[in-house]
Amino acid sequence: MPIETARPRAERRVAARPGQPRRRAWALLPAVALAAAGLATGILPGSPAPAARATDGTASQNNLRDGWDPTETHLTPAVLRSGAFHRVFSTAVSGQVYAQPVVAGKTLIVATENDWVYGLNQASGAIEWSRKLGTPWPMSSSPCSTAMPNVGVTSTPVYDPGTGTVYLVSEVVPRGSSDRNPEFLMQAISAQTGAERPGWPVPIKGAPANDPGRPFVPFDELQRPGLLLLGGSVFAGFGSHCDNRPYAGYVAGVSTHSRALTMWTDETGPSYGQAGIWLGGGGLMSDGPGRIFLSTGNGTSPPPAPGGKPPGNLGDAVVRLGIQPNGTLRAADFFSPANAPELDTHDLDVSSGGPVGLPFGSAADPHLLVEISKDARVFLLNRDFLGGREQGPGGTDRVVSVSGPFGHGLWGHPAVFGNTATLTRGNVASSRDYVYYAGFDDQLRVLRLGLNAAGTPVLSDVANSTIVFPSISGSPVVTSDGNSLSSAVVWEVSRAGKLYAFPAVPPTGCTGAAPCHLSPIWSAPIGTPVKFSIPATNADRVYVGTSDGHVLGFGTAVPSARASRG
Repeated sequence: MPIETARPRAERRVAARPGQPRRRAWALLPAVALAAAGLATGILPGSPAPAARATDGTASQNNLRDGWDPTETHLTPAVLRSGAFHRVFSTAVSGQVYAQPVVAGKTLIVATENDWVYGLNQASGAIEWSRKLGTPWPMSSSPCSTAMPNVGVTSTPVYDPGTGTVYLVSEVVPRGSSDRNPEFLMQAISAQTGAERPGWPVPIKGAPANDPGRPFVPFDELQRPGLLLLGGSVFAGFGSHCDNRPYAGYVAGVSTHSRALTMWTDETGPSYGQAGIWLGGGGLMSDGPGRIFLSTGNGTSPPPAPGGKPPGNLGDAVVRLGIQPNGTLRAADFFSPANAPELDTHDLDVSSGGPVGLPFGSAADPHLLVEISKDARVFLLNRDFLGGREQGPGGTDRVVSVSGPFGHGLWGHPAVFGNTATLTRGNVASSRDYVYYAGFDDQLRVLRLGLNAAGTPVLSDVANSTIVFPSISGSPVVTSDGNSLSSAVVWEVSRAGKLYAFPAVPPTGCTGAAPCHLSPIWSAPIGTPVKFSIPATNADRVYVGTSDGHVLGFGTAVPSARASRG
């Protein structure tokens, strides 16, 4: 399901009492794990949500990729309905903006397919610095249909606030080389000035440790998933350009200190091929030290096996990688549907989009992951025990639960909002924990987490938008003032050229048996959007990059005082 194909492949809040500060649900998790995971929330476990958060420095807000920004006190339905919220700038840049903009201190970082990276004033959109990273790879070198003339920076960068460094991957054609010999460079630049850090960039090359006889070939690969900063290394995932074989899925990691490189592939041995890691505009996910989650599309389906014994071939699977003491990567757990070979025959991969870790769950299943497939089923997995393949009774799926199919399949990934960290029979009726996504030519769907008769977490489709979103529209994000139900808004980019805002909490009485209709409370034209677009949010602003080379900023006429905080 690479982004270039003309027909894309089938890609806590604890409730606060009056007068008490609101806190993230992951305050229940070990503080050391969260700090090491680098969840870009700016909220330490157990501490009050701060008045301001200086960055949206990674794809979909944090390493769980849940798309939830809980620090927006003024992006409320009331403000949106008042008419005070509108476009405040449109800044022209060179090239299409596939990468989600990221906020690094006072600077909005924008990277383009022409291999330009910009630092914009996040309040005014004025260009403060710009840097050319190299000559982008021309898509004319690949025999596939596309509207994208060049491939430069496609994935969302990641910002390290500790050093003020932005890491990003550029695809370039080296000077004196042919278009058939591009290379990928891991860049490290100053967020304040755009200057390259000493010793960088680092070429991504070599062979994976788990299949050293098959070197990485940049011409066959595309670096689409958002970067992950974890444990002193930056990790990047790779799929293909247009499904042109041969290719495989790779994860490459570069140490931010030594610049040493490690690599892993999801296809090994004689059946090597495909199993690309695209994630539909999402990012490599992590829920703690040494743990990386991803999903793969196409390729050789794994044979029946327990999750803790991953085979060498991991096509059409959700995979957890472990970082070993020597820095190499190893598959530690996996899930693949029992009918994976049949799904692959009909191009209905389980992994047309990225996995998302949920910041809420039940006492028995506190660490949930949601993966939505091309056949419109919604899988809830246990992040600590993914389930393998055919490990349930009679060779069925061993998962927490499966819901749907709901409407059409997903090319992208969900966002979340919630007010209850741990669901119990005593609080489930009043809980409001939701998952949001817009499928392929489908409505924006609002799934509510509940418990079935056995006390198992399940998702039910309780509300659907009145708007139908064209194929490969963006992945949503949610803004809120803590876990305040009345403040929560879900934002979605439509491929029809609009940014929409919806109330994130459906009316009381919406159920799986009687879903409600959800109407937009605000919308604005954005020009020509890119595939799988993800908005960025910070300091009461919403930012969107476009295919016609612009970055748009939306907010009130007078920017929040928080916008000046670094």
